[in-house]
Amino acid sequence: MKLKLGFLGTGSMGLSHVQLVRDEFPQMALSAFYDPHGPSEEKAKQAAPGALVCRSEKELIESDADAIFISTPGFMHADFTEECLKAGKHVFGEKPVMTTREGCHRMVALANKYDRVVLINHELRYSKYFQKIKDIVDAGEIGEPQMVWCKEFRGPFLKKVGDWIQDSRYSGGCLVDKNCHHFDLMNWWVGSKPRKVCGFGGTDVVRVVNNQYEVIDHASVSFEYENGVRGGLLLCMFSPKLPEDLEMGVIGSDGMVQTRMSKDEIRQWKRGDDETKEPIVHHLPGRKVGWGAHHGFVEAHDAFFRAIIENKRPLTDVRDCVNGTLLAVAAEEAIAKGTVVEV
Repeated sequence: MKLKLGFLGTGSMGLSHVQLVRDEFPQMALSAFYDPHGPSEEKAKQAAPGALVCRSEKELIESDADAIFISTPGFMHADFTEECLKAGKHVFGEKPVMTTREGCHRMVALANKYDRVVLINHELRYSKYFQKIKDIVDAGEIGEPQMVWCKEFRGPFLKKVGDWIQDSRYSGGCLVDKNCHHFDLMNWWVGSKPRKVCGFGGTDVVRVVNNQYEVIDHASVSFEYENGVRGGLLLCMFSPKLPEDLEMGVIGSDGMVQTRMSKDEIRQWKRGDDETKEPIVHHLPGRKVGWGAHHGFVEAHDAFFRAIIENKRPLTDVRDCVNGTLLAVAAEEAIAKGTVVEV
């Protein structure tokens, strides 16, 4: 089945979608796109010379596209998703789901109302790398999960048009725009909904928009799930440039599993008598393409097309991954208020 695809937003991420579909899915049609930013429009024209260049969001949504990729700042996601669904389009939405708690619930309500695919691009779930952790946990190889964690020490956000990502009114905040990815993975691994969260953080080094809405540049977040599992996230956005070793893992009653991304490895330990032996090492190289070069980017697109053609719910249907964003939204609120927040 040849699907006609439209692209709402062709900045760094949106352009990656256009280029990937062109290169990896030639059976799909690059039908139309819209971006109000001139340089972004020009890049999209070069990547998809046969596509219709729309002059407004409305023209794109009313075009003959079967599905639309929404790659806009997070605060716009619900409005554009609703317009696409009303027009009968399937939606491939960028994360976060939305930038507010109310917006997240609105997105779920829209998915329930319309008989269309609404996939959120939590591409990490689609990679064999992070799926391996899910498989290990689900197989009981580390016993009952007790704790999950994420440690991300990196440099500042890459440049965006108008620096919108640095302004919490548009991005929802650093944890919402970026770490919803990691919260989503941890939620998925432990198979439970986050219940409450607290945290500390601030803006002490990185200042770009220089107003009261500047996103935080470091944080320490603690959270608890309905099933009693507890988790934590450490974030720094002003670290020296280091090899990518985003550290995530799960500790269970009988062992532990941990990422080592710079080596494409997952390490696994068993708690027992001989705890000095070397870990089991799972070597899982994967394709890292697109904006940010994440694992699972190609696979997420394939899952979207299959969901439409085969009429089945994808792994990151908005209803199944909304809690990653809800946890991030609650964490931002907890830091701002200095209190424990119910998710």
